[in-house]
Amino acid sequence: MDVQIPVEPELSESEEGTALSESEFTCHCCYQVLVDPTTLTCGHSFCRHCLANWWASALPRVRRDCPECRAVWTGFPRVNILLRDAVEKLFPAEVRRRKQAILSDPGFCRVLQMFQQHGNTQAPHAAPPQNPPPINIREFYSGVVTALTFMTVVVLLYRAFSTDSSHEVLLSKPFSRWSADDVTLWVEHLGIWTNQYKETFRREQINGRLLSSLSDEDLSAAPFKIKNPSHRQIILEELHRLRQRRVSLNLWQYKDLYLGKSLFLLISLRNFPRLTMLCLFLFDYEDTFLPFIHTSCPATPDAPTDTPLNQLCCKCGRALMHPVLHQDWPGWRQWAEFLLMYFLLPYQLLSAVAWHWMSVHYWTAGFIIAHAALLTVLDVCFYWTLWKRGQMRTLPKLVWLQMFAVLFNTSLFVLPWPMMPLFIINTEIYIQLYFNPFLTAVLVKRTLLPTNTQHRP
Repeated sequence: MDVQIPVEPELSESEEGTALSESEFTCHCCYQVLVDPTTLTCGHSFCRHCLANWWASALPRVRRDCPECRAVWTGFPRVNILLRDAVEKLFPAEVRRRKQAILSDPGFCRVLQMFQQHGNTQAPHAAPPQNPPPINIREFYSGVVTALTFMTVVVLLYRAFSTDSSHEVLLSKPFSRWSADDVTLWVEHLGIWTNQYKETFRREQINGRLLSSLSDEDLSAAPFKIKNPSHRQIILEELHRLRQRRVSLNLWQYKDLYLGKSLFLLISLRNFPRLTMLCLFLFDYEDTFLPFIHTSCPATPDAPTDTPLNQLCCKCGRALMHPVLHQDWPGWRQWAEFLLMYFLLPYQLLSAVAWHWMSVHYWTAGFIIAHAALLTVLDVCFYWTLWKRGQMRTLPKLVWLQMFAVLFNTSLFVLPWPMMPLFIINTEIYIQLYFNPFLTAVLVKRTLLPTNTQHRP
């Protein structure tokens, strides 16, 4: 028995789709059927001669925005081949009529020729088919921080395992700053024969100032009672050598001897150069300010560059100077040069000090000079902005707020300072010297080249 399966009749083409109308293929510039339709990057399509006419409408300048949505196109617009073939098959008569009208119009022909010539010149500079991957700023910043952290750890380990002995560090310390323990260590290193005398120096608490005033009569009398004249002669000869030495510390020796002052100067001179120099003048004149002014503003142009100034240790361009013996009062020319730079370009004074240490600390001095230049740019931009906006009266308030912010941020080191591990303090000093210049460079870029985001409709 045969089984018949009913089959539904096929749908006609008219029932499957809807006929396309001419209005769906019109240009929104001339409102006629598209001729050589050109599609922009925003997705809108126009007749090529209409787009060329729009492009040349603002000559001698040209327009590169969409006539409909005003979005700026990229590259050079090309004819949409698929859309062109579809329009020519659907409306062949209308397309032929419009092409003849365009070719007979000299204005359209001239504009089309200019438009195509512009495209030919732009073609070699066209973007590649595959866009390069965008740069991930966060990953780049993380890589820089990781590299700098690794360098800091390496330097700290090198410093930890290559430090000088306590006696060598003592000889680099100013004689007048020796403590009783320092004097005992010095006596011990004179020879084995001093073992019978070192306890006397320790018990009497003889420091560097008292040691420098001892004479042959003092050593032979109580409480020392050194009866051997050869022993007294050796001690006095070594004392004479100490008095004649003019101590000149390098950067790392100064940091080891004055750790707190080094960190203070690195932070304060970066944020408040003028105020910090004033404080040094009032409260640390002989040890820090006087060597600083003699180095940054020498008395004569041909002054020797190896003047035994203490140290130039800077956190972004700050100088830490060690006490220099027999420094004279600066001359009026030095004061005039210093005050001019003090009010106008204080960071350049730090650069001048760093320049004297290029032969000793080449890379560190280079970082200081570069950082000082960047800070000078920020300083000039800051005061220029206040002057242009007429807000110079707000300067004291801004300085006070900045000082409060710095004190708040550094309270982590100030409050628990006696319990702070040496490794953390050294890490902070190296960050101030070598890492902060990169942060300042980013801030300078943002200040000079602000990014303005343009919103398109």
